[in-house]
Amino acid sequence: MNSPRWRGMRVGLLGGSFNPPHEGHLHISKAAMQMLGLDCIWWLVTPQNPLKSQKPLSMEQREALCNDLVDDPKILISTIEKDLGTNITYQTIKSLKTYYRDTDFVWITGMDNALSLHEWNNWQELLDLLPMAHLTRMPATSLVQNNPLRMYRKQRHIVQRHAGRPNLDSGQTFWILGKKMIDISSTEIRSRSKR
Repeated sequence: MNSPRWRGMRVGLLGGSFNPPHEGHLHISKAAMQMLGLDCIWWLVTPQNPLKSQKPLSMEQREALCNDLVDDPKILISTIEKDLGTNITYQTIKSLKTYYRDTDFVWITGMDNALSLHEWNNWQELLDLLPMAHLTRMPATSLVQNNPLRMYRKQRHIVQRHAGRPNLDSGQTFWILGKKMIDISSTEIRSRSKR
């Protein structure tokens, strides 16, 4: 990836272990592109999620699985965290924003990460660096209303029910509602494969 290529682009960042990647990752990526008017999504395959003790498959295996799964040229697989020598989202975003100064980024997650965001390293500083977008599962309204992140008043919370091209300013969180979610997780896939 090079900086000039991404000048003026709207890029969603979907970080994770992708251990393994699955249709839910594709679904959330495509929904975020549509709802936020993004030019593309980068899947940031992390060397090791600091909140998970289980050692994942190797980076090379997970990168290959991601490439095998992805069917959209606007979804790019990246192991940039390995190159940067970090697995902390805050540090990764600081580096990306330094190198890609003219690119508008938004962090994309599912509701599980929205519920645990307050456990992330430097989570408040992270919210000052870029906007977040959380795609909700049903029942969406109660999940959003009862989310601990909603109590963080410094953040501007925007419920996104329809496709658009909102400004991607730091200090705001998008709650993307009304998208049917695929009920699957990497943990569930790993459990099935052990049987």
